[in-house]
Amino acid sequence: MNRNSVLKEISNRLLSILPLTGNLKNQIHSKVNSALMSAFEEFGLLTKEELNQERVALERALARIADLEKQLDSLETELKKRN
Repeated sequence: MNRNSVLKEISNRLLSILPLTGNLKNQIHSKVNSALMSAFEEFGLLTKEELNQERVALERALARIADLEKQLDSLETELKKRN
């Protein structure tokens, strides 16, 4: 579920408990969406999908670091053999 879906779901749930109609409902809906987007950005909140993407990127970075460490060990061993 992406951030927009989450915001829409929260907004719809909040608006469903308020007995509003027409233009007032649209205005409140807009204000609620703005407040929620602001809160998500201010507090650095992530959706589950965004968190999973970050986790995958971190796993790739960790794998790359492990590969680089192996290469470094190999180069250090080779250098010690030459000296």
